Amino acid sequence: MWASYILNYRGRIAIIFFVMFLIPACTDLSGTEDADSGVIDYQWPREYYQAVWGSSPDDIFVVGSNATIVHYNGEEWRVMENPATLRLNGVWGSSPDHVFAIGEGGQIIHYDGSQWRVSPSHITTRLQGIWGTDSDNIFVTGAGGIILHFNGDSWMPMNTPVSDEIYSIWGTSEMNIYAATSGGNVLHYDGVEWQVITSGWPTFFKIWGTSDRNIFAVGSGGTIVHYDGNEWKKMLSSTDKGLYGIWGGAPDNITAVGIEGTIVKFNGRDWWPQVSITPENYTDIWGMRDAEVLVGGFGTIIKR
Repeated sequence: MWASYILNYRGRIAIIFFVMFLIPACTDLSGTEDADSGVIDYQWPREYYQAVWGSSPDDIFVVGSNATIVHYNGEEWRVMENPATLRLNGVWGSSPDHVFAIGEGGQIIHYDGSQWRVSPSHITTRLQGIWGTDSDNIFVTGAGGIILHFNGDSWMPMNTPVSDEIYSIWGTSEMNIYAATSGGNVLHYDGVEWQVITSGWPTFFKIWGTSDRNIFAVGSGGTIVHYDGNEWKKMLSSTDKGLYGIWGGAPDNITAVGIEGTIVKFNGRDWWPQVSITPENYTDIWGMRDAEVLVGGFGTIIKR
């Protein structure tokens, strides 16, 4: 069931209000509801949203083009004032008052629970993926095989075995981290060094798992590759559309999203296509407990 907050329903574009209010610092973006459809039209900017993360279903951050950050507090979505100037591609935090957003030009900004501030990366390379174990152990990936490590004080580059773009990073501990690249490589970090552990696949856009024996990498052409702790195997995905995001609440309840509103669901055995309400690209998905948030093009933010 689609629930709660739906933007970007082309079939009902006539109900959308085109007047947007961009007032500095946490603009109130309360919307209106179509009583017949249950569609709520929130007045956040129609940006291309790239990533979503939350500490709870009532504390969610969405980032995207034009340095836009939109926050959900359990009742409403608001635009957050921040010092970034270019597109933001990733967001992750260890708590509600310790959140990082990353993006073009080496931008890294940090939210301390009250405001966003610059966290100097000292590079101008495009940054794409972010993940960490806690506030003093965070990893960021990007173009040219870049991986930066944050130790609680500063960002330092790490040695990596690839030069292709590292789109995504995820792990289970500080000694078991995986990264996926544009060249179809999966890298592994054991706490000492990064190594390529599988290669020769199509471009990967996202890597994620439920444990160190249940990891998925998704990418171009509907590619889904699964790791069971022993080997990486391609799965039948039920789509040939590129997949940009993946998340699940359990090993038998996983959702992958991608190009042209593509949604595929894993039941523990097979992937099945799902009905989508938008033709726009989904770029990311995040969830917790019984809530999922999908984000993407033309201002798409769907909380269900």
